[in-house]
Amino acid sequence: MGFTVMHRGGGMEDGDPGRIPALIAELDDPRDDEHPDVAVTDDRTGWSLSAFQTGRLVWENVEDDSIPPRHLAEASRAEMTRLMLLVAAGELDEVERLAWRPGY
Repeated sequence: MGFTVMHRGGGMEDGDPGRIPALIAELDDPRDDEHPDVAVTDDRTGWSLSAFQTGRLVWENVEDDSIPPRHLAEASRAEMTRLMLLVAAGELDEVERLAWRPGY
C-alpha cells in the first residue's frame, strides 16, 4: 500500500512511515497562511488526513467530491501522528471510526 505526504510548503513526495513524526513537527514552524497544513493521502483510495497547527484534523476523500469532508477540532501532536500512521498503513477503517464532525 502506498501513500503520499504533503509538506507545509506544499511539496509532495512518496510516503515513508518513519518520517511521519518529522512531518508533524513541520507544524511547529512559524505560521504560514498559504500552507497551513501537512497531509497523508492513501494512494489507492484518495482518503486524506490533513493536520493543522491549531490541532484541527480534516478527513476527506480528495478523489471523490460527493463525500463531504469531516473534521476533529483539537487533536494532540501524538494523536495526529497515530492517525497519520494508520492512514499510511492503509488502516482507514480505524480512522473512519472516530467521531468526525461535518465540514472543514
